[in-house]
Amino acid sequence: MNTILVSSHRRSGTHFLIDALRKNIYGAEFPNHRHLPADLNIGSLYAKDEKVYSTFKKLIKSHETVIIKSHLLPEESYLPEPRDKHEELISTLFNESKKIYISRDVTDVMISLHKYLRSQKTLSEFIREPNDHIVKEIRKTQPYDANRIRYWDYHINSWKQTESTKSITFVELMRDFEFTMKQILSDFGYPLPDMLGKPMIPNNLLWHHIQKKLNHFGLAPLPECSSVRPNKWSSSEKLTFSEEDDIFVRDNSRVE
Repeated sequence: MNTILVSSHRRSGTHFLIDALRKNIYGAEFPNHRHLPADLNIGSLYAKDEKVYSTFKKLIKSHETVIIKSHLLPEESYLPEPRDKHEELISTLFNESKKIYISRDVTDVMISLHKYLRSQKTLSEFIREPNDHIVKEIRKTQPYDANRIRYWDYHINSWKQTESTKSITFVELMRDFEFTMKQILSDFGYPLPDMLGKPMIPNNLLWHHIQKKLNHFGLAPLPECSSVRPNKWSSSEKLTFSEEDDIFVRDNSRVE
């Protein structure tokens, strides 16, 4: 099994990193198949769907390097006593994969998540809502789920303390792409390509959606951008944190 587990809090640059790995590691694939969810991640195995499980396993075996996405916490990924084959596969992937974690500034994450979820709340209300990203099959609500900021903070700190996990930031990948990618490839033992390639956000989102659908049914290659709903990584919707929001962030996080 040669897999790379790309973990992050939602809206942290996950697909940009996935696509950068795909573009610069020969034979690397990000699973996309008609029997898999459109936005496949390791948490999809908790649905205990037989087709998802068998397709996932087959794709892992048939490709030279498989990149797997995750938004789970480490304790939602590492299961000392798996209860079934689905949980056993989750634990195996966590234990045996090369692991990399990408983090992003809390303001950008929250604005992007607010937009992605199409929340009708104000941004101030949104960041104070309880965390809604919980694997209820294996854990109950915890103190760090009290609000979105506290969960974001816990997510980052938990992964940074996880052994054998390389940590990078979205800013590093964007501003110093070549240096950051060379470090990742070197640390993971992959040869450097003759020329590093930086994945681009598609200009035509309709055509991107069509390409994704065609690939889902094995009729075309996966487009350069693997995201279901790509965006320009900007805060163009003009939402900002108030002074009270900044204080709330400081009071609920330890991340510098």
